Amino acid sequence: MASRINTYVVKLFPRKIITPVAGVLALIIGLSGGMLFFHLGDGLVKGVHEWLGMLFVAVMLIHMLTNWTAFTKHFNQGAARLSVLSIIMAAGIFLGNSAMSQQSGPDIVFKALEEAPVTTLALLFAVDEALLMQELNGRGVAITQHNQTLLESAEHSGLGRRETLQKLLASVGVAQQRK
Repeated sequence: MASRINTYVVKLFPRKIITPVAGVLALIIGLSGGMLFFHLGDGLVKGVHEWLGMLFVAVMLIHMLTNWTAFTKHFNQGAARLSVLSIIMAAGIFLGNSAMSQQSGPDIVFKALEEAPVTTLALLFAVDEALLMQELNGRGVAITQHNQTLLESAEHSGLGRRETLQKLLASVGVAQQRK
């Protein structure tokens, strides 16, 4: 079965075509990746890098199929297995760190604002605490105590988190103007 697929792929995409295409794409993606690393031409280069990267994945799969016999022979060698395992582990570390860093985006800031008492929010935004409480209450965020958090106020007032944060920022803006 595998040899029939290999024969069919080789007929569709001869080695003399797919190998140079894979090489040229690897070179272009390497150069554009280097440019992106050094922040050169972010807009157009990023788009080219991403689209050619997707094409490169398809071409590499075809290249692997057209050279399947040679490809499998490489994995009979311990050094090839070790290098592939090392690359997979390195990629996993980078992708894992990238996925974890996504959690450190704006949600962490929003959560900190929601869990801070009004006294802390007033200090953070350098506004008068009583004025901030008055503005928030005027916008429907029921603040009854100075140590009450924004999240507690939102739940008590029946407001959503996003709406409460918007009201906080609007209240801070007015309180800063009145200073």
